[in-house]
Amino acid sequence: MIRPLGVAGLLLLGACAPSLPPVPELRTVPGAWTINPTAIAPGVEDRWWLAFADPVLTDLVVAADLGDDPMIAEARLMEAVSRLESARARLRPELAAAGEGEAGRIDGFEQDQIRSLLSLAWSPDLNGAGAARARAAMAAVSAEAARVAAVRQATRGTAVGLYIALREAQAQAAAAERSIVALSGALALAESRERAGLTSGFDRVATGAQLAAARVRPSRALEAETTARLGLEALLGLAPGALDDRPGDRREPPSVAGPDVLLVPAAVLARRPDLIAAEWDLAVTGYEAEAARRDFWPTVSLSAVLGAQDIQPETPVLMSGGLARAGAGLASPLLSFGRLGSARDAADARRRASALTYRQAATRALAEVERALAATEGSRQRLTTLEEVRRLGGDRLTLASSRYRAGLTTVLDVLAAEEALADSDLALASARAEAARAHVALSLAMGLGTSTDSGLDDFAPRSSPVRQVPRA
Repeated sequence: MIRPLGVAGLLLLGACAPSLPPVPELRTVPGAWTINPTAIAPGVEDRWWLAFADPVLTDLVVAADLGDDPMIAEARLMEAVSRLESARARLRPELAAAGEGEAGRIDGFEQDQIRSLLSLAWSPDLNGAGAARARAAMAAVSAEAARVAAVRQATRGTAVGLYIALREAQAQAAAAERSIVALSGALALAESRERAGLTSGFDRVATGAQLAAARVRPSRALEAETTARLGLEALLGLAPGALDDRPGDRREPPSVAGPDVLLVPAAVLARRPDLIAAEWDLAVTGYEAEAARRDFWPTVSLSAVLGAQDIQPETPVLMSGGLARAGAGLASPLLSFGRLGSARDAADARRRASALTYRQAATRALAEVERALAATEGSRQRLTTLEEVRRLGGDRLTLASSRYRAGLTTVLDVLAAEEALADSDLALASARAEAARAHVALSLAMGLGTSTDSGLDDFAPRSSPVRQVPRA
């Protein structure tokens, strides 16, 4: 029997582990943004892509949710759930059954033995290290659940960005084709005026040269459209060419119907899934550091065996009958040659690194929102200006064409007006796409787009472990 004084001595030896050291905290979070500080949305629509009011885009978001990247993230979440169950199982007793048979012969004496045993082993978590590791595994599950949301958010943003690039290329191709049609008409007019003797061959040559240069633009737009389409197909896990009929007919880049969602900085930090994952990673390292300290404490082991044996023939020493055995052990580390101390120091270093990573991610998230706000304001101003430029360019071309038909000006004025209008059409398509991308960037920076509902009434999200594991 172990004396109570000895047990108390072991507990006191284990209690020498120090408490967790402090880690760097988050920097001061501002109360408002430097750009547009007073525009705070009263309500939040997590499905930011619905602001485009584009059913084709919404359908692509649904398809992106079923892509490979979200499925990989969900598989990693299930792996973390399995590790949690394993950590919890180590806190429970272990029951095992065994059967043995033996036949022997010694100096002509033969004996057969048959045993059936039921053993129970349990190591009560006296020092709490097992419970701390189980809490670390639970925090790891929450971190992986947040990463699933982050992957879902990023995949949706990538799908929408590629769709915007596709529409931008299609709009530029349409603008280039309109310019070719207009220049073809101008060339026909120049040829007719030359045949009538009203102009020299210069008008025909100059118009033909500009028409030849304009025919290059559709090929560039087609290349950009193909690149965006292939990117969408790769993201959705489709073979090249599978989206040929998917995005519908050509149209302008999608535009946002309504104001952007703007949350206060503290709300952004609380919503962003990457920050939630980093915060849970910090919790994981904290529990692991706690477990490393509790490893200095004593451990208890309990065991029991029940069974029966049949021995033929019996001897005074070995007889048939029941078996029962019970035992208990108490151990405490006295000299580990630095193993436990090194493990504790390594856990502390990981915890400090996680705290710094979390703080760095939070700082970058706030800066990302500020950049997105600046890009949003700038893109809207450029779009408004270019729309006015496009309107004035159309008026200029109409006036120049009328004056040329009346013989009041040369074809150079018409060509200059046509070139300026074509350039403004291309710039306007790019500005609309830029404004749409700014909305995407701002929404992602705000932490929106993590909902499992993609926005289609007839879409039933598949079963996901994210809904089975609470975030906090």
